Amino acid sequence: MSETKNIEKGNFTEEVKEFIPPSHVSTDPYDIEATTGDLSLLPKYHYKFKEEFKATHVIRPGNTEELSKLMKKCREHSIPVTIRAAGSSCYSASTPTKGGVVIDMRRMDKIHNIDPANMTIKCDAGISWLRLIEALLEYGLGPKSYPTSYKSSCVGGFVVTSGKAGVGVLRNGIMKDVIRSVVFVKPDGTVETITKDSQGDLSFDDIIGSFGIFGAVAEVEMEVTSLNESMAYGGYGFNTFKTAIEFFRILKNNDTSKPFFLSLSDKSFEKYAHWTYPARAYFVFAVYSDTPSVTSQSVSFAKDTASKLDGLAVEEWYLKEKWRDIADTEVNVSRWCQNLVFQEYLVSDNRVEDFYNFYLEKTSKQRYRNAMYVMSGAKGENRIKLFGLSDIANSREFFGIKAVFNDITNYNYKNKDSLYTLGVVNTQYFLKYNPERADYLRKLKNKLDPEDLVNSYRLVKAKMRPWRLGLLFWIAKLLYKTA
Repeated sequence: MSETKNIEKGNFTEEVKEFIPPSHVSTDPYDIEATTGDLSLLPKYHYKFKEEFKATHVIRPGNTEELSKLMKKCREHSIPVTIRAAGSSCYSASTPTKGGVVIDMRRMDKIHNIDPANMTIKCDAGISWLRLIEALLEYGLGPKSYPTSYKSSCVGGFVVTSGKAGVGVLRNGIMKDVIRSVVFVKPDGTVETITKDSQGDLSFDDIIGSFGIFGAVAEVEMEVTSLNESMAYGGYGFNTFKTAIEFFRILKNNDTSKPFFLSLSDKSFEKYAHWTYPARAYFVFAVYSDTPSVTSQSVSFAKDTASKLDGLAVEEWYLKEKWRDIADTEVNVSRWCQNLVFQEYLVSDNRVEDFYNFYLEKTSKQRYRNAMYVMSGAKGENRIKLFGLSDIANSREFFGIKAVFNDITNYNYKNKDSLYTLGVVNTQYFLKYNPERADYLRKLKNKLDPEDLVNSYRLVKAKMRPWRLGLLFWIAKLLYKTA
């Protein structure tokens, strides 16, 4: 490939080792294989470009200066770059599409400053949320918002994906609301500090949810909050989705004490995610963190509301276990199949029932095992994750499930909602339904990265043409009988 020739011709590897320790400049094929995928674990027949455009290097800068020099060096040699954090967002968000270099950000994991007086923390973007939480704990502080995948995911990944749903989001706001500033490295290696008031080429709106197409977030300064004295749980089972979502909305809109975390799941999800599960068809789970008096009032409010809707209280031990394992909940579903297929949607409060009814319509006659999980976001939005449990040897089933998700995705966009996570795989939907936003991002991308070297095939152009995708799913419906 041309990228490989450029690397050999320019002695790229040796040049990089002059400013990054050799032990962190890898061309080992096993290392490359481990850092070119994500948690979706999708079969290779679906993402052939993972083989065709496999990276030649995995390089791990240790600070902003090394990252800047590395980005500049790749630009000099016209070498494609894929910026990767923990690879937990899926949909090939961290997968190379042109070969070249994978920049693994996880070595950039330092905390630069914790300021209890101003309630802020400044850290490297590659630090894991778990390590950040542990560091703040010593000061009696915690992050305002963070993903449920906090055990493995990195701060920077939550910034450049969307950060619109997770722990603390309902009470404290989305990631955009809690960030004070970011130190950003552009494709040419220049470093810029961006705040909410910045007037340069890039704004917060450009960076958050950009999937790294404009460069790398190197450092993040964000607001933190005091840890509350009391934490309590509320969990209730319901026989119908209608009553479950009504209870969910009431808790979400209770301004007196909003839950620290709020979710709704069907019985299948609870079964696959845990070894034991509630008896009723739908389960609403709320976590409260506040002063003892406010927490007590919140739990009482949830109890009284649930009783009016014929909600059945779930045992306390189950609620504690669910919160303890919240970081593993979604991953645990994969224990029940060889190939877990899923899609994530961003759905407004007033459309959740409509979305669910359409989902039931599309899956009621299907043979595959399925599950659903709703996580509250802020400002009237929710993240809904649909699961299809597939046999990796059954390609018809796999593509049949993807065809169902494709129908649901198109329906969701046509009703003015969207997908939650994009990456490489879902970019074609973004281009189809958000052409004006895509055009704006494309112009900015051309200005900052005219060779399209950094995180290509995300948001501004798709890897697969729409007609080929449509044909693929049409055939899948015929073969799997999902039409």
